[in-house]
Amino acid sequence: VLLDELTTFNDYIKDNGPFINGEKISAADLSLAPKLYHMKIALGHYKNWSVPDSLPFVKSYMENVFSRESFTNTRAETEDVIAGWRPKVMG
Repeated sequence: VLLDELTTFNDYIKDNGPFINGEKISAADLSLAPKLYHMKIALGHYKNWSVPDSLPFVKSYMENVFSRESFTNTRAETEDVIAGWRPKVMG
């Protein structure tokens, strides 16, 4: 299901990006970015999974948003994301 949603998002960003509302970052991007960041870290750590190369626009979107100074200055530390997801993943 996640891959299906990411594929849909990839197609959307391909046609409408580089951000959700086009050329300028918006509140929608600022809401989605932390969720994608948690997905990247938690699934990478617990499931050894990453966004596949077949979704280049999702990967580019994530790199673009994650590299913004406002994001890097406010994001959670990797170890905090891992620790926060541990109870949900490990039970």
